[in-house]
Parts: sequence; C-alpha cells; structure tokens
Amino acid sequence: MTASRTAPQQTAPHQQQEPQPQHRKPHQSKYQVRLDQGVAGAARVASGAHVVVVVDVLDGHGLLSTADVLDAVAAVSDAGALVLHATAASSADVARRVLDRQAERGDRAVVAVVAAGALDDDGFRSAVEDVLAAGAVVDALAASGIDFSSPEAAVACAAAVSLRGAQSHLLTASSSAAELAATGREEALVAARTPAAVATVHRVPLVAEATGRDGGAHAGAGTHAGAGTHAGAGDDTGAGTDGGASGGGDALRLDGSRAHGSHGEQSEPA
Repeated sequence: MTASRTAPQQTAPHQQQEPQPQHRKPHQSKYQVRLDQGVAGAARVASGAHVVVVVDVLDGHGLLSTADVLDAVAAVSDAGALVLHATAASSADVARRVLDRQAERGDRAVVAVVAAGALDDDGFRSAVEDVLAAGAVVDALAASGIDFSSPEAAVACAAAVSLRGAQSHLLTASSSAAELAATGREEALVAARTPAAVATVHRVPLVAEATGRDGGAHAGAGTHAGAGTHAGAGDDTGAGTDGGASGGGDALRLDGSRAHGSHGEQSEPA
C-alpha cells in the first residue's frame, strides 16, 4: 500500500508577505542630547524632548523660510516642549535655557537639536552652516555638564570645535550662501555673519499642542512666555492670541506642502 502524499502548496509568483509594523523607540531615544537634520529629522528625535533647538543660520534659501521650519518642527514636537531658534552665537544662551528647564523640572531635560538644512525642488539638502552651528550648540551644552550625547550629536560637535576658526569662511563659501548671492539676497548673509547672541523663543502653535504626541488636549498649557515662565490658557498677551481662532496660517507637512488649518506662532527676543 502506497502512502498518499499531500502536494506542497504552491506560492504565487512574486507574492510576498507584507512586513509587520514595528513599534520602534524614537531615534537616539536613550541620549539626553540628540541631533538630526530637517523637519523629518526633527520628527525622529523630538519625541520626549523637553527642549527642541532649531538651528537655521541663513534665512531665505530653499523653499522654506526659517519661520516655516520653526512651525513645522513645533508641529512634530511634544506638547509643552520649548522650541528655540538658535545660531552658533546663541549657543551659550541655549545651554542656559536648558539648565533653567532642568531646574523647573527638578530632573534632566532632554534636548533635540535640529540642523534645519534646506528643502529644494529636488528634495532635502544638508546645509553645512546649520550642521556646524548645531555642533556649537552641542558643545555649549557639554560645557554646561549636559554631555550624554548621541553619536550624531558628538560628530557635529567635533566638527564645530575643530573648524571653529574657519566657520566664517565656510559660511560664505557654502551652497546656501551661493544661492543667496545668485538671487540678490546678500543681506541675509551679512546678517548671519553678525548674529544675535540670544536665542529666540518660538511659541508652539496651539494646533500642535491640541494634537500633541501624547494625544491630550493642551489648550495653551505648554505655551512658553519667556525664560522660566509658562502662560496659562492662551498666552501671556491675551486668551487665544497665540494660534487661537484668529490664526489664519496653514500647517506645514514634512514634505513642505501645506495643510489648510488655523495656527499661530510668533518669536520674541529672549
């Protein structure tokens, strides 16, 4: 008697199993100081960060302005996170603000440093001036004792320290500077060579707080009104003036396109 055999199942040609979704921790999540580039990079490192530092040295090149980048980064940051716009010259002020935030919390503050880069017609472009300035911020944090840095942050820091004497030349010789010069916007380059030594505070748009990563409604609870001070509902100048119903801007997606909706933001000197 011959035993019957079951024919093996045939797999349809080119048929592949769909990969199962993986729930991964945020990039560089175990480090206190993280660094990435662009708005998409901010989405990778901003989760869980108490301070997000956006380094955008030259405004006016690429498709996104500094204000656009700040809005987009704030939208992917946790509700209540302090979002700063900084340059190499304001790196010491950034470190001071992070120390202030740690004192407020009574615990360490996680910092995400974002080198803004540029978004051009053919996609994202790294900007050497932003990477070097971001490294200067990491160096200032380390000098303040905040030095548990990711490898990405450590590499940018080493570059900034070793090239400190050449940063002015590298700024003017960069692709971003060449773009500004070619389009008659040299004034932005001149302004960048004499930057303010104080970081500006960017108010997180209300729409970002209401739909933050923790899923809660934070109607202004995380809006920052100044160093060490937090406004209540709305902001410090009046209920609803920071991104309330009167805000008429459009939210910015990671690819640079805009999603219609109301939001508001403003930067103020620290």
